Amino acid sequence: MEIVGYISQSVINRLDLKIEPNTPVFIGESNIEHIKNRHPYEYDKYYKDIGMIINFPDYVGINPKDGSILFVKLYKIDDEYIRVAVKITSEGKCFAKTLHLLSTCNAERYLEKGTLKRLDTN
Repeated sequence: MEIVGYISQSVINRLDLKIEPNTPVFIGESNIEHIKNRHPYEYDKYYKDIGMIINFPDYVGINPKDGSILFVKLYKIDDEYIRVAVKITSEGKCFAKTLHLLSTCNAERYLEKGTLKRLDTN
């Protein structure tokens, strides 16, 4: 188990989360294996950036299906939205569950519906 990022005060404020600022986000071996097996393209290209996506997302949101925190980064060079989903346990620990590509049309639909919100880091 390793720490891959921290949840910032700006994310907490934007999503009205009930957790402490700088709460660490862990990733376990089973989640790494899930990403490698289910999302090999994303693992090869973006896993090294998982901490940056969590620490400096362009967009954040709450998954309405399972309550996980969504961290999304737009990589403008390749025009790809990459999403990291973080689950908060009942004990308040945060775990990165997955990392995968979010299609442009889904990203735009989530922004339109308000599921994803632009994170203003200024």
